Amino acid sequence: MRSKWITSVLLTCLLTLLSGCWDQKSIQDMIYLSAFGIDFVDNEYVIYAQSSDLASVAKQEGAATGVSPPAVVSIGRGETLQNALDNLQKNSQVPMFAGFISSIIYHERLLKRNILPSYDFLNRYGLVRYTKWVFGTREPLQDVLSNHALTGFSPLISLLHQPEEVYKQRSFIEPIQYFKFIERFWNPSSTIALPNITIYERSWKENNKFVSRLSVDGIHAIHRGKWEGFFPNTDLLGLRWMNPHTEFAGVIIRENGKPKATLRIKNVRLDVHPVQKGVKPTFHVHIYMKAFVREVMGEISNEKIKRIAEKEVIEQVRGTFLKGVERGVDLFGFEETLYKRDVEAWKQFAKNHENKISAEALDGVTVHLYLSDSGKMKQNWFYPDDLLPK
Repeated sequence: MRSKWITSVLLTCLLTLLSGCWDQKSIQDMIYLSAFGIDFVDNEYVIYAQSSDLASVAKQEGAATGVSPPAVVSIGRGETLQNALDNLQKNSQVPMFAGFISSIIYHERLLKRNILPSYDFLNRYGLVRYTKWVFGTREPLQDVLSNHALTGFSPLISLLHQPEEVYKQRSFIEPIQYFKFIERFWNPSSTIALPNITIYERSWKENNKFVSRLSVDGIHAIHRGKWEGFFPNTDLLGLRWMNPHTEFAGVIIRENGKPKATLRIKNVRLDVHPVQKGVKPTFHVHIYMKAFVREVMGEISNEKIKRIAEKEVIEQVRGTFLKGVERGVDLFGFEETLYKRDVEAWKQFAKNHENKISAEALDGVTVHLYLSDSGKMKQNWFYPDDLLPK
């Protein structure tokens, strides 16, 4: 009996040594960051951190409020990026958690200067994941990160945080994740096409008033760690046909300057073949694509649609290629193709660090378009006689 009593006393004393939940943190007592923006202004780094209210992220029961959920933006400045982050955190009223950051935006000023310090900073910070999306911008970062989501939607359901869903509907400029960005950044033959995110104010209306929305309006070209310029969408019409990840893109079929039909292109496949190697390499491009008729506005045959579409794609590819050559930028990644096909030939080309892909590098473009169907309707454009009385 005495031994049982002693055992009970000892167990009771040991219970007082257990830590329990004394350091527990409630999830509502933290700030969850969802995006970083990085800039360089007046010889100091500026970090913008976007955070969202958890109540606006989760589904809520009851009637919708009809108000766009807010996104809070915190700002920190400093001589280094870590110093800027420290200054951002010192005014926070509750702890900040960076493990849910899903996108990062570089301002053009930082891209022009040097993004290597940001690479070092982000990769040493263990909580920031490699799957986040990466963008450039020419807009004020505070305005981009403060841009509201659609009414009734979470701030995290937006182009900034889920760009791949928008790309599947309209494949123009492919979004890029951080691990792919790093891979291509350190590949001396690669040219990165970094999407530029902007604020568009004349497309959507709420309560009969225009509201701003995020949009991708071009790319920043980065090669061997250096910013090589900004290209607007109008210069990049051929970029989608040189991307095997293109899922859904459109072509207008014109005859004598008037639209006759529209096609939707999918299943793009490429074969880029080096014709001549060495100091001045040349390439021939074969583009295979599947298309279906999306709209018909006049009488036109399948053969003519196919011929006009192939010619239009070739013109767009050549036009985009020459826009890049004018500024010394390899928009189609021909140098990377040479690197992968024949690394010794690439070494001959890259031995002179000033060598650029020339206008003669595009030896030719051949488009193989397969017209699969015309949707739920027949393609014929006429009023059928069998509807009239006989």
